[in-house]
Amino acid sequence: MTLELGLLVAGAALILSSRTLLTAVAYLAIAAIATASILPATAGSRLALALLIGSAFLKLVVAPVGIYLFIRANPATRDLRPSLLLPIRLVLVVVIAIAARVVAGFVAFKDVAVVDIAAFVILCALGMLVVQRNLIAHIIGLLAFSAGITLAGSTIAPDLPVAVELGASFDALVVTFIGLAIVRAFLAHNPLLDVASLRRLRG
Repeated sequence: MTLELGLLVAGAALILSSRTLLTAVAYLAIAAIATASILPATAGSRLALALLIGSAFLKLVVAPVGIYLFIRANPATRDLRPSLLLPIRLVLVVVIAIAARVVAGFVAFKDVAVVDIAAFVILCALGMLVVQRNLIAHIIGLLAFSAGITLAGSTIAPDLPVAVELGASFDALVVTFIGLAIVRAFLAHNPLLDVASLRRLRG
């Protein structure tokens, strides 16, 4: 129950918070819980355990440290400058919570525990991509989405080969860091660059 509450709070923080460090901490909590949720499935396979350790290192160490160093080097990115006011973001979180409960009510998921929590985390990560304007927020949102997919995989299909889950999660992480490298190049020119600025690009 405590872990479920932690996921709910962390998922909501992705949308409600306007501070980059706080959303990064929320992502870290989601990634840690998602990693712990697939740990039992690796008990019988050394390869799966090794993959899990490598994936956990990337998600729980490399990604947070990279984000922290990036924010430290670019103080202007500490404020995410959400495109929606806080009351509207709060309403959005409530709508997402209702949608997650609807997902849990589907016949295919009626016997699956905490599927609504996994759906909530995934929807909040997607919502972050819409609500937050700063591009670093999009990187955190993609990382949280990857962790949410891992959580959903361990919840919906616990017998799915762990290597498949870890492989998909690793691919998403690699793509995200490629995106982070591109964003870093943009921010070297203008630390306040946001999604609206990209719409003016021509090439």
